[in-house]
Amino acid sequence: MAESPIASETTAVTVSSKPKPAHLFVLVHGLLGGPNHMQSIERCIKTLLPSESKHKIVTLRPSSFRFWKTFDGLKLNAERVITDILYEIETLRQENNLKVEKISLVGYSLGGLISRYVIGMLEEIGFFDTVEPVFFTTFATPHVGVEFLNNNIFDRTANAVGQYLFGYTGTQMFLTDSQSTLVSMADPEKKYFRGLLRFQKHILLANVRNDRTVPFFTSFISQHSPFDQWSIIKIKYLKDLPQVRIGRSHVRPKFVDLTRSYVLEPTSSDKGNIQEGTSFWRRNRVARFFVVVAVMSLLLPIWIPVILIGSSFASIYSYIKVQFISTPQVASHWDTVKGSVYGSKPVDREDAEIGQNRRAQRKKLARHDTFKGDTSELTENAMENMLYAEARFSGKSPRITNDDETAEELREEDTETEVDETDADANSSIISKLTKGLRAVDIDAAANDAAIGRHLQTLKIKDLTKFPVFTSKSKLNLSEDKRYIIENLNNIDWIKVPVYIDAWNAHDGIIARRGPRTNTKGTATIGLWVSILRRHLQEN
Repeated sequence: MAESPIASETTAVTVSSKPKPAHLFVLVHGLLGGPNHMQSIERCIKTLLPSESKHKIVTLRPSSFRFWKTFDGLKLNAERVITDILYEIETLRQENNLKVEKISLVGYSLGGLISRYVIGMLEEIGFFDTVEPVFFTTFATPHVGVEFLNNNIFDRTANAVGQYLFGYTGTQMFLTDSQSTLVSMADPEKKYFRGLLRFQKHILLANVRNDRTVPFFTSFISQHSPFDQWSIIKIKYLKDLPQVRIGRSHVRPKFVDLTRSYVLEPTSSDKGNIQEGTSFWRRNRVARFFVVVAVMSLLLPIWIPVILIGSSFASIYSYIKVQFISTPQVASHWDTVKGSVYGSKPVDREDAEIGQNRRAQRKKLARHDTFKGDTSELTENAMENMLYAEARFSGKSPRITNDDETAEELREEDTETEVDETDADANSSIISKLTKGLRAVDIDAAANDAAIGRHLQTLKIKDLTKFPVFTSKSKLNLSEDKRYIIENLNNIDWIKVPVYIDAWNAHDGIIARRGPRTNTKGTATIGLWVSILRRHLQEN
């Protein structure tokens, strides 16, 4: 790009040299979460992707809708994310001499729905006519909405109360909002669907078990829920997946093979779906029972008030705030970015300064959350723990602990090794040293690539008759709106990855939310997912 004259000393800055092309990965966190939740995914992307890309790999973990702001509804949060994206595009051009030519979105939990709303708004303003969309991935996202399907008082209460506990977002997730947002987002004629079709690869990862927050049927976009009768299901994984060393653990990615998993015969003596490194607590049912009873007795009286008080106050505040808050003007902002980064005009000085400030804020949050972050995380953890304790107490989930390393200790170490946002360089070695000594993460990218090459077609199967666990008994009686969403979204060419993480909280574990070593199986799974991206880049 040729040097442009500065129109105003106070309003614009000039970038003189020809920029390098960049591929921006936007990592969108979930309900009550923050950008730190996406660190493990970010590190795997930065370590394993650059060697396969002709574009500089850069990442963005938006922070403008963190914590309690996630209650403000999909539209406002999508506008916030787009604003973060546009400021970062300007900052990359101004500070790093990078021009974003490609974009990919990765959404976790609610972040997947926000990402789909973002895509619709970007489609509307013509963003994808300039920036090429490549990958769209969701981890444990409630595409079909949230619904607790067990016929008991706990689930009936959760369905009745849940929609009121999370502000506008709650009504949208429970499909009770007047705009029927999730139904509209699945309409092939609407901008959300049209924009989604522009992406080259669509990937979803769904927990088959131990995720009471986002059940399998909604994250897998299916009318079937085959893993509810866990005692009669035998899980089989994709064959010969490479082993990964993470800290002191040696584990394999947990991609489930639905073509080989099956329903056990009544006379079967199979001991269940035990993973490597099984602890005493998982082997001993009596010990598990007493621990769960103790947890329920001691902590439920604390968890329930925390959830109700925190969420109710935040919901009321969100309802009021959204009525008066000024929303970002994304269309006009995009016109400015298009004229400077992708045109001949200089970058707006004020925008460049705001972008720098937002970067500084994200780095600060990476070291320590604010008070709002601490309280929202407390509420989030209390809600998830209550759901998992209830599931175990009722006998629906047989596992009680996980064998990964202590979360708090390792989270501190992860924070100390924070990688600069624009530092996407990585050597082609298969070893990524995130910490010193034995706490390295050793992922054989070439072996993962080969495994994906062998199994990719299995993950793309749409014929449900190929899955023995998908039976007439596993089919759910869903509402007409949910069936509409499933039918339309399944017209997209998805790569669907069922994941079984044998842990107390698989919703946390599927993205190793508290750091790469706090859920080693989740980290190994993320590493194998990156090879799906690597394979596409290699082919193109």
